[in-house]
Amino acid sequence: MKIKGWEKLSGITYKGLTIVNPVHNSDETKYTADILNFNKPDRPVWRLAVLTDKHKFRQSSTDFFVTIRGEGAMSTQCIVSRAMMLKLSDFRQVFEGLVDEILMMEERVTHPHGGASAGNINYV
Repeated sequence: MKIKGWEKLSGITYKGLTIVNPVHNSDETKYTADILNFNKPDRPVWRLAVLTDKHKFRQSSTDFFVTIRGEGAMSTQCIVSRAMMLKLSDFRQVFEGLVDEILMMEERVTHPHGGASAGNINYV
């Protein structure tokens, strides 16, 4: 399944993080975008990636695999059903949930008793 309207993600902003440069590979099996972090003066770039069910690493599943990689080793991922990928508003919920996860990881790292680990969220 191809993701219709992927280019419309450009400009979506949540908690100071803005999606820019949404692109996909020629087979339309891998979709990527940069996420600019306007909360920091150097505006670090995070990375959003979606592998469709037809991608060579995902052929055994009908779901989509979504990953956000933040700064350093911070990353989180989730499995998203086809239904959640049909509407931009549904995908925005996925994006916001993953951003929240990374921001929580960053918060834990800045506190002495915190620690970061990759998160996993499932959306049906």
